[in-house]
Amino acid sequence: MQGWMNVREEALNVLLAELLAERGLKALGEVVLKKGYPDVLLDVNGVRIIIEAKKQGRREELRGNCEARLDNGMCDICVMVEYAALNVTSISPTVSDLKEALLKGKYNVGFMTYLDRIGLEKWLTGFKPRVKSDFYMNIDFQEFVTYLMSVYEYTVAEDIVTPVVEKLKYIVNSFSRAVLSYGLDVNRLKEVLELREKSEKEA
Repeated sequence: MQGWMNVREEALNVLLAELLAERGLKALGEVVLKKGYPDVLLDVNGVRIIIEAKKQGRREELRGNCEARLDNGMCDICVMVEYAALNVTSISPTVSDLKEALLKGKYNVGFMTYLDRIGLEKWLTGFKPRVKSDFYMNIDFQEFVTYLMSVYEYTVAEDIVTPVVEKLKYIVNSFSRAVLSYGLDVNRLKEVLELREKSEKEA
C-alpha cells in the first residue's frame, strides 16, 4: 500500500532511529550538528555513523549527502537508505502503525566509509574496499541492521596505517638509494629541500 508516501520523511527518520535504539544502538533522529543536519546519527563504540534516508527516486542526492558528510569529517560511515516499501493501510497512521511498517518494510541500502573517500586503492597496490558500493535491494529491517554492523566491524578492523607507513618507507628508501647512487651533493640537496639539523634546544 502507498499510504506511507504521504508521511513526512522526518517522521520516518525519527522512528527509524527509535527502532535502532531499541536494538541497543545509540541512535538519534533528525539531530542538529554544527556542520549539518543528518537524518539519523549513531554512535557505536566511538565510531560515528550517519544515516541519510529518503523515499525512492533521490539516490543521487543520497550519494551526494553521504560524500559531504564524510568529506566534512562528520562521520566515519555514512549509510544511504531508500524507503522502498512500507505497508501502511491507514489514511492517518499512528506512530505505532509507522513503526510496525518500518519493522516489516523493505529498504534499499548502500554504505560509504571514509576509506572510500580517501581512495586508498590509488596509493596501495592490491587494496580493494570490501564494502559494496551499490545498493542492497529490498532488504528487511533485520538485514539492514546486520549489514550495518558488518560495515562497522570492517571499518574498525581495517588497518590502513601500517600499509601506508610501509609504502612511505619504500619511497623514502628508494629515494635515498637513488641519491647515493648518483653521487649527489647531500648538503646541496638539504639546502634545496629546506632541511636543517635540529638545534640543541629542539633535540
